[in-house]
Amino acid sequence: MSELFERRRKIEPVWNVIPQFFKYPFKQDVWPTLLFISLGSLLMIIPILGIVAWLLLWAMLFKLSYEILSSTASGHMDGPPAVSQMSDGIMFKHIGLLLLMVLGYVFIAGLTASPLLALLLGLFVLLALPAAIMTLAMTQSLLAALNPATWVTIMRTAGAAYLLTSVFLLLMLISRTWVEGLLLPLVGNSMALFNIVSWAITGYFMAASFHLMGYLLYQHHEELGIEPQLGPQQDDAADEHPLIAQAKELVREGQPAEAIDTLQREIAGRGAEPEVHVFYRKLLRNRDEREKLAEHGAIYIPVLIHAHENIDQAVDVAEESFAARPDFQLRQPGDVLPLARRAFERGKHKLVLKLGSGFGKRHPKHPDLAELYFLAAQSLVESGGNSEQAVRTVRQLIKRFPDHPLADDMGRFERSFAPG
Repeated sequence: MSELFERRRKIEPVWNVIPQFFKYPFKQDVWPTLLFISLGSLLMIIPILGIVAWLLLWAMLFKLSYEILSSTASGHMDGPPAVSQMSDGIMFKHIGLLLLMVLGYVFIAGLTASPLLALLLGLFVLLALPAAIMTLAMTQSLLAALNPATWVTIMRTAGAAYLLTSVFLLLMLISRTWVEGLLLPLVGNSMALFNIVSWAITGYFMAASFHLMGYLLYQHHEELGIEPQLGPQQDDAADEHPLIAQAKELVREGQPAEAIDTLQREIAGRGAEPEVHVFYRKLLRNRDEREKLAEHGAIYIPVLIHAHENIDQAVDVAEESFAARPDFQLRQPGDVLPLARRAFERGKHKLVLKLGSGFGKRHPKHPDLAELYFLAAQSLVESGGNSEQAVRTVRQLIKRFPDHPLADDMGRFERSFAPG
C-alpha cells in the first residue's frame, strides 16, 4: 500500500483539527509575509503613495490567501509553495466575484418583489460566498466561480462543517471592526500603530479562513474531483484513468450528473476498469443515487467474482446494494453462494440472511440451496435471531437432502440445540 494512499486514508475531519486553523497563520511559511504586509501598511500614511501602497498590500494579502487555500486543498499543510502558482490579478477577480454576486442578488431580489424571498436569497448568497471563493482559488476562473451548481455541490459535500467557513469570515470582519474601535481611542494620532495592528488582525483571520476552506476541499477531494499533490508522491496523478479525469473535471465545473452519465455510458457500453467502477460508485454515493447504486451492483458483482476474483469487494458491493435497495437481487443465482460463504467468514451474518431470503422460492431446485440455507440458519443464530426457526430450517434441510455432503454438520447443529 502506497504512502500516498495511507496519507489520504488518514485525513482527519475538520471537527477534529479546529485548533490547527487558529495556529496556521504562525507557520514558518506564512507569518513572515503577514508581518511584511502589516509593516508595509506604514507606507499608507504617505500622501499619494499611500493609495498605491493600499492597493499593493491588498493584492499581496489576497494572493497569499488564495495561495493558502489552493495549496491546502492540494494537501500542503505547512504553508503555500515558494513559487507562486496564483495569478497576480486574483484580487481583481475576487472583487469582480463579490460585485457580480451582489449585482445578481439585487437583480433577482428586485424581480421577486418579496421581502421574505429577498431575505432568504441574501442568506443563501452569504452562505455561498466561501464556496465561490473556493472555486475561484482552484480554477482561477471567475466564470466557474459564479456557477451556483458548484456552490451547492461544495456545500452539500462538506456538510455541516461548511458553516465553519462562514464563521471564520465573520470573525475576520468583526475582529477588524472591534480592533479599530478599540485602538482609535488608545493610539490617538498614531495611525502607524493603528495600521500595523489592524492589518495584522485582518491578515491573521484571512490566512486562517482560507486555510479552513482549503482543508474542507482537501478532506472531500475525491468527491469534488481534486487531486492532492503530497510532496514527492505525485506520480500516480499522471497515471490517472482519462475517463476518471474527465469525470472529475465535470464535477469541478458543477456538473456531477453529467459525470455520472459519462461513466454510466462507458460501463454499460464497453465495460470499464475497476478504478472507473469504484469512482462511479463514489459519485453515486455522494449524490445519494441509491437506485443506481443497486443497479450498478447487479452489474459489477459478477465482474468482481468471475473476472477479477475479488470476492471481498463483491461482498462489500452487495452489502451496499442491499442497503440502497432492500429487494436487491443478483442476476445469476450461482453467484449467491460464493458471496454468502465469504460474508459468513467475515461475520456479516445479516448479509447472509439477505442473500438467502427468498432464494428457495425463486430457485427451488438449485444445487446451492441446501448450503445457502444452512449458512442462513447459522447466521440467524449468530446475529441473535430466532434459534428455533434456525433449527426448524436445518431439520427440513436434513429431511430434504439426507445425502448432502453437509448433512453431518447439519445434524450436529441440530443436536447442539437439543434439551439436556
